[in-house]
Amino acid sequence: MSFTLTAMRYFVEVARCENVTAAAARLYTAQPNLSKSISGLERSLGVELFRRDGRYVRLTDAGKLLYREWSQALEQIDRSVLQVQKLEEERTNGVTIGVLEGMGIASGAAEWFKELQRLSPGVTIRLERGDLKHIWREFEAGRYDLIVTSELRQFPRAVPPSCVRHVADTCPGVAAINRENPLAGHSSLTLSMLREESFVSLSRSYSPEGYAILREACRQAGFEPRVTREASTFETLILYVEMGVGAAILGENNRLAIDSNIRLIPLKDIRFDTVVYWRAGPLSPAVRTIISLL
Repeated sequence: MSFTLTAMRYFVEVARCENVTAAAARLYTAQPNLSKSISGLERSLGVELFRRDGRYVRLTDAGKLLYREWSQALEQIDRSVLQVQKLEEERTNGVTIGVLEGMGIASGAAEWFKELQRLSPGVTIRLERGDLKHIWREFEAGRYDLIVTSELRQFPRAVPPSCVRHVADTCPGVAAINRENPLAGHSSLTLSMLREESFVSLSRSYSPEGYAILREACRQAGFEPRVTREASTFETLILYVEMGVGAAILGENNRLAIDSNIRLIPLKDIRFDTVVYWRAGPLSPAVRTIISLL
């Protein structure tokens, strides 16, 4: 046995008004149509829901039970519909962007945000930082509309068929070393000049790609890197550099410029791309606006 939402709403409104004429006016339907629906509901259930009392109708015990249950059910349905509509509104008018942990994007982001708000004042931007595994997992799950990451230009990431890859910017690589390191006085370095240094790297479990790329880049420069510490987070990596445990290879667009214990020395032979990924296929208006600004 099943009932339409319309039949449920008709019954609840008649029960609330205790008058078919008044209920029909509130429901914007004809009185005969409403009376027919109530009669059909009673036949389908095999019980009397109302007792007629002149111009008014009164709920029977069965009607009171049904009114209580269906009133609550309809309220829950209405709340659910509003939540779904709000979710869809946020999806079409909002954009969630995952940003690689440790990346510094503030220099160009402020102007970018201003322009976005000018073109699409109703768009809401949500930003979240995370490690490489996290932002890709959330992106592939559909929670992020775009992700912003950093990739060594020599070793670009293989692009999944379902994604679009866009290089938004390019910057030099830098060696992050403790300020007491003898190399800290150089204005620039090459990767081969670091052959005698100890290295700290993001761990193979945290960032297998980053670990592999460091080793391969050093091999192309003619040496095997001596990785003495593997960090489980970007903040731990920087802590090792601060303590003089080893050097780290990063893109220049990182957030370490204010750290007085660390020198960031440009590497002449290393460049990093700031890369934005989004899904191929139909895009929301908000995402299309963002892409147009890249």
